[in-house]
Amino acid sequence: MANLTGSNSTNITGMFSNISTEGETENVPLQVNNIITIIINVITCPFTVLLNVLVIMAVKRRPRLQTNANILLARLAVTDAMTGLTTQPLFIVWKTFQLIDLKNFINPFFGVNFTMRALAVCSCLHLMLVTCERLIAIKFTMDYHEIVTKKKFKVAVISCWVYSVTSELILRRFDITIMIADLLVALVQICCMILFIASAYFVLYLETRRHRKMIKTQQLPQEEVERFIKESKALKTTVYVIGAVALCYLPMAFVMFSYAMKWQVDPFLKPFVRTFAMLNSFLNPLIYCWRQKEMRKFVFRIRTTQPVHPAN
Repeated sequence: MANLTGSNSTNITGMFSNISTEGETENVPLQVNNIITIIINVITCPFTVLLNVLVIMAVKRRPRLQTNANILLARLAVTDAMTGLTTQPLFIVWKTFQLIDLKNFINPFFGVNFTMRALAVCSCLHLMLVTCERLIAIKFTMDYHEIVTKKKFKVAVISCWVYSVTSELILRRFDITIMIADLLVALVQICCMILFIASAYFVLYLETRRHRKMIKTQQLPQEEVERFIKESKALKTTVYVIGAVALCYLPMAFVMFSYAMKWQVDPFLKPFVRTFAMLNSFLNPLIYCWRQKEMRKFVFRIRTTQPVHPAN
């Protein structure tokens, strides 16, 4: 009994000595960061799923919201809802296991990495579709209804999902290292998508500027002016959405670029970088509601009460 007590006291003393010398500078800040990111994801995860599901229901149930631009945004809301259903819970489990030292028993890191990469690529592809739809609507107005159809929408959306999932599965199948996978996804896929979106919006900027000059200098029909105002409003919504995506994924892109250049990256920043990227799925439905009154009414259940006349 005395030996058991002595060994326990020795182990405890050793544990406290390790914590006081090295753990205080290395483990404690990382654990605090993990706790903060867990709390952020636990709070935002249910709202991410709920808000995106409500956006999908609003587009499906409200005829006034069933425009092609809103339908594509609803498809983007599906990927955001999947982030709240899969990536954020896996991230919470992963960081919780790190806190309680169960990472050797099961490690959800690859699940977080796989879903995060696949959904990020799928979101970028959906943003390309949204941008392409706006480009056709403003640049090729006369041929819009022939080019953009519901059947083509379905084929394009299914192709986005198939490509994003299979590309990630191929990277895992050939056992490519995490560094090379990051480079392939960042440099080949996402960078090409960003270049396409940036060039498309440059063309859209020139086209909308030309339309505004025509409205000021020429006497255009009122119907065409109203149509241009409506298309411009939808274009601004997509600009805000793409801006939010760029802002949320910028820290992760910087970290991946730092790894590629073999720069030193602070490991304490990694949980916040991933969390910041996942928060984009929470921000997108808020942007939709902010920009569209009809969607805001449906999502937040805002009812406009009309005065009742005495005669009625």
